[in-house]
Amino acid sequence: MEIKLQDLIQLTGYVEDDAVVLNDHAKLIANWVPSIVQEFYDALFAYEPARKIFNEGERPAREETLRLWLTSLAGGSHDKSFWHQQWVVGLVHVKRHVGNSLMLSMNSRIQLLVLNKCLEELPGPEAVRLFTAFKRTTDVITGLIAEGYHQGYRETVEEMTGMKGGLLDRMADVAVDRLLEKARSEG
Repeated sequence: MEIKLQDLIQLTGYVEDDAVVLNDHAKLIANWVPSIVQEFYDALFAYEPARKIFNEGERPAREETLRLWLTSLAGGSHDKSFWHQQWVVGLVHVKRHVGNSLMLSMNSRIQLLVLNKCLEELPGPEAVRLFTAFKRTTDVITGLIAEGYHQGYRETVEEMTGMKGGLLDRMADVAVDRLLEKARSEG
């Protein structure tokens, strides 16, 4: 995770001041959390493929998880433990069969909900400052979740089949070459 985290931090432009900005606005963000959580899960439950991920009656527990996650972004420390927990979320997505298309889409939705709140409630420069900190932070997290999903899935296949990573890579390369050839011939 360490290398991937450094890649994400470097390439998103995340800086330690982003955590400070989020902490400075923690109370304001906490006021937004109920509506963000509501809109997030309304969208997920309105979309049949996403709704299938959840068990009957599970929504209140998942809403609480999202509420706590959003609160931790704004009111906590972005230390090694924080970033590790975001990595673990990727593994939870593997277990729950939440594909990256759903995760990326919903991250975008949360970012847009926060952007709208920023623009509604803060003067322009402060809205940009807060949203930029939130976006960079959630972009790093999204990358960690995607990597956690990918690596978790890969490690599971390695463990369950006894195949080494290099062999899996070569097999994937051959399969992807076939997919690319097919896609290019159809296009």
